[in-house]
Amino acid sequence: MKKYFYLLALLIVVVSCTKKEHKEEKEPVKEVGKINFFMETSASMAGYFSGSTQFVKDIPNLLVDIEGKESFGKEPLKIYYVADSLTPYKGSTKDFIREISTTKVAGEKSSEMHKILEMIASKTDSNDISLFVSDCILSYPDNVIKTNSEINKQKAQGELKALVKSTFLKLKRDNISASLYGFNSAFYGNYYTYQNAKLKLDGQERPYYLWVIGNKELVGKFNKNLAELNNFKPVLDLNFGLFDKTIDDFETFYTYERVGNWKAEDKSISDLEASKKKPSTFAIAIDLSALPNSISAPDYLTQHLKTSSENLEFKIKNILFTKDLDKSKLKPREKEYLEDNTHVIVIEVSDIYKDKGNIDLKLPLVYDNGYKAMSTMDDRNIDSIPGKTFAFEHLIDGVREAYENSNDNFIHISIPVKK
Repeated sequence: MKKYFYLLALLIVVVSCTKKEHKEEKEPVKEVGKINFFMETSASMAGYFSGSTQFVKDIPNLLVDIEGKESFGKEPLKIYYVADSLTPYKGSTKDFIREISTTKVAGEKSSEMHKILEMIASKTDSNDISLFVSDCILSYPDNVIKTNSEINKQKAQGELKALVKSTFLKLKRDNISASLYGFNSAFYGNYYTYQNAKLKLDGQERPYYLWVIGNKELVGKFNKNLAELNNFKPVLDLNFGLFDKTIDDFETFYTYERVGNWKAEDKSISDLEASKKKPSTFAIAIDLSALPNSISAPDYLTQHLKTSSENLEFKIKNILFTKDLDKSKLKPREKEYLEDNTHVIVIEVSDIYKDKGNIDLKLPLVYDNGYKAMSTMDDRNIDSIPGKTFAFEHLIDGVREAYENSNDNFIHISIPVKK
C-alpha cells in the first residue's frame, strides 16, 4: 500500500512541476502578418501631392523603408486608396509611388473619419498592422453641409467626436490600439473650409497625419522600428491603448556598469556596501514600448522622472536605450534582457543609513496636449490655416476618451535595498 502511496505522491509532484513549467513559459512572440497601407484620396488631400512638397518626399521614402527593412517584416505592402470606400491598389509599391508622384489621385468627395477608420479596422486582422495617411479633418459629407453650412462647427464637439469615440471603443474591445504621428508639408491647390468653400493655397504649411493601427503588442514593436528610421521626424507623437497599466517591472544586470559589492535578489539589491567615499552602482532594464517615443526618449525621462528614497541617498547616473549598450561584456542571461526591454537606467547609491532602504522611480501620467495647438474651429481665413487642422482637438479627444484609464503614473518602480 505504501508503495502505491509513494507512486501517487511522486505523480502529483511531477504533474505540479510540469504545470508550473508550462505556466512560466513565455507567451509566443507575436509577429506581424502583413502591413496594410491606406492613402486617403478625398479632394482635401490633393494639395499635398502637388509640386515638390515634403509630403511627396516623405511618404515614398517611408514606404520604401517599411517594405525594404526586415525589421518591419518580409511581406510586400497591401495598398489601398480610401475615401467613401476602399479601393485595393493592383500594382507594386514602386508603381504606387510613381502613380502618386505623377498622376492626380486625390479627387474623391469628402470623407467621414469614423467611417474610414471602421473600414480600415475591418481589413486589419489580429496579426496585421494598418497604416493610414490622412489630413484628419473632422467633417460631415458634402450633401449635409449644403443644407447647413455651419453644421461642422456646430456638431464637431458633439456628434462627430462621439462617432469617433464609438469607433475606437469597438477597436479597444478587439484589443486594437493606435498611434498617431503628425507632420507638416507645403500645400498647393484648393483647401476646403468647414463650410466647404474653396481657398487657394500656394505653399502654405499644412499638417498631415500617419495612423498606426493594430494589436497592442505589434503596434508597440512597429513604433520602435519607426523611431529608428533616420528620416522619421514627426512633430506630433500620440499613443492610444498601448499604455493600460503602470510599468513596474524590471530586470537587474549583474555586470553592466557594476561598481561595489552587492547582490541582485528577487527585484531587490542586498548585501549593499555604499558610502559617499565608495558609492555603489547598478543598472536595471525596463520595457517602455507602451509609451510614445517622445515620452520614452532618454532626455525626456532624465528631466521628468521623479525620484525618492527611504533610508538612503542615490542618483540616476544615466538613462539610455538598450540598443545603445555595449553588449560585449554582458553575460548571456543579461543579453536576453535587451530583447525584452527598451531602456536601461543606471543608479548610483552614495549612502545607506539603516539595514533596509528603498528606491522609488515615478513618471507621472501627463498626456501631451500639444495637439490642441494644432486645432482650429474657423479655417475660413488663409492666415488661420498654416499648421492647423479643423476640429482636430475634438477628433483626438474622442480617441483619448475611448482609451482612458485611471493610472496615476506611466512608471512606478520600487527597488528594496538591504545592507
